[in-house]
Amino acid sequence: MRVLYLIIAAILFSFAPSNEMLVITEKQIKVSGVTSLGKFTCDYCLDDAKDTLISNQTNSSGTLQFTIPVDEFSCGNFMLNRDFRKTLKSDDHPSARVRVSNLVKRENGYYCTLRLEIVGKELTFENFHLAKFSHKLTGKLMLSFGELDLHAPKKLGGLIKVDEKLTLQIELSI
Repeated sequence: MRVLYLIIAAILFSFAPSNEMLVITEKQIKVSGVTSLGKFTCDYCLDDAKDTLISNQTNSSGTLQFTIPVDEFSCGNFMLNRDFRKTLKSDDHPSARVRVSNLVKRENGYYCTLRLEIVGKELTFENFHLAKFSHKLTGKLMLSFGELDLHAPKKLGGLIKVDEKLTLQIELSI
């Protein structure tokens, strides 16, 4: 009977997911959208600090957290930078926070819980998919200005409008 228990335990533990340690060397956030004049992308890259993210962990050692100063997003020119900061109310909310936790590896990539704190609002995305391409984990999600309690900006009396939907892309270099 003991042998049967040992065999069952060995089978169960052999199928248990193993922990994988991922060393994150760079974190990049891109916000993209469409205006009546064309597309825009604002990005922020943090590459000066290494972090470790461990898959299949439910405690704090399996969590990656970083803060993004809103004023350090780059949109390509000073006018877009200024408009982006004004839209995200950087005077009232000077930073955004990203938290990746509960990372689990599956056949088609990684899944995690993603928490975003932006413009004073916290959004949680369960089972957020991070695809692995060469040495990067990449995930995208669609946000609307309404979800963030913001209004899509308009310029020149409404001649230049920003579409209601924004694409947020997270890239973690490993």
